[in-house]
Amino acid sequence: MATIETGNVTRTATVFVRHSADCKHAARGPQWKNCNCRKWLLLYDGATKQQGKVSAKTRSWAEAETKANEWIDKFDPLKVELAQLKAVKEAQAVKIEDAVAAYLKDMIVRLGDNGTVARNRTLLETKLNDWLAKQDPRPALISELTATHLMNWRATWNYGSDLTAAIGFDAVKTFCKFCVGQGWITLSPAASIKRPKIKRGNRTATFSDKQYDAILEASHGNQRLETFLELLRWSGMALVDGVLFNRKMLGEDGVLRYTRKKTGTLATVKLPEHVLVLLRSVEGGAQPFLRNDVSLDGSVSEWRRDLQGLFTKAGITVVQTEIGPRPPHPHMLRDTCAVWFLRQGVGIHSVSKLLGHSNVAITSKHYAPWVKELEKAHIEELGAALDAAKPKSSGEKVRAIR
Repeated sequence: MATIETGNVTRTATVFVRHSADCKHAARGPQWKNCNCRKWLLLYDGATKQQGKVSAKTRSWAEAETKANEWIDKFDPLKVELAQLKAVKEAQAVKIEDAVAAYLKDMIVRLGDNGTVARNRTLLETKLNDWLAKQDPRPALISELTATHLMNWRATWNYGSDLTAAIGFDAVKTFCKFCVGQGWITLSPAASIKRPKIKRGNRTATFSDKQYDAILEASHGNQRLETFLELLRWSGMALVDGVLFNRKMLGEDGVLRYTRKKTGTLATVKLPEHVLVLLRSVEGGAQPFLRNDVSLDGSVSEWRRDLQGLFTKAGITVVQTEIGPRPPHPHMLRDTCAVWFLRQGVGIHSVSKLLGHSNVAITSKHYAPWVKELEKAHIEELGAALDAAKPKSSGEKVRAIR
């Protein structure tokens, strides 16, 4: 019998056996240990003055005694505290790689394996692991990762955009918050670190017609590169969506319909005839821009590198935005497509559908300068029409009546 006394309260846990009808030891009574019958526990709680019987769920007397002691230990303050400390220590023994894997798995369940997950995968798997590998000593457990580690790691980021760096740090803070929620750490090492400052202003930049002509000229001689370039320019696809292009997305009417990797929303755009000719003649299978021997992230990185090399070959090394100059990047092809259609008089709702935005407000936010530019031109055009017609005002009519 296991017993514990805390204050004036006594608790006991006694093992006994319930012999089966055919047990040859049934006459030896409930304290007989050496038979294969089911073992039970008789529990008495002095605090409630209650007594009850529960199955030990074993036929072994020794195992039943272990369970009796475990029940008693729940009322031993010292053992309870030690058990809690052990649980905390075990929880904090999670490796950084395992914590990242669990976080990404949770993101996929919540969001799907989209562009946000891909960005976090690159940041927390590739960039963080590469940095950790160079540290001596190397933090191995998530509980060993400090604010100093995170600040030193962030200092090595070479993003060309302050906004991208800020978004990346937001992702790190969210990851650390997830680890706190799992009980792997008690405090987030990112909580005391300030978010990088970002310049205010629109960051969207587009290629002028002259610049794009130079880029297109530089692509001649490489059919796949030229076709991929024209697809992005005239479809408004993001880089990853272009890589995932499937011929089945293209209807006989020349309309491209696809689901965006980043958001899961449907985008619809009619492509010009010369782009359709290129897509139908480009070599490759159903997905001509996706390499089978590398991962999706690898394919995207290769195409990004090829396009940036094309921009350099065309002599375009800097573009202007409201916040200042920045290097050209493949996403500008998507922006160039959107702004071109806006300047051709296509409505903002149609451009939003073309881009696969979930609502028009997103389109308006990103392309506000061009929307305002078109609105101003529209108002000026209306003003010119009114001036040319010189309609009589109601005031003139009133004066004429008087």
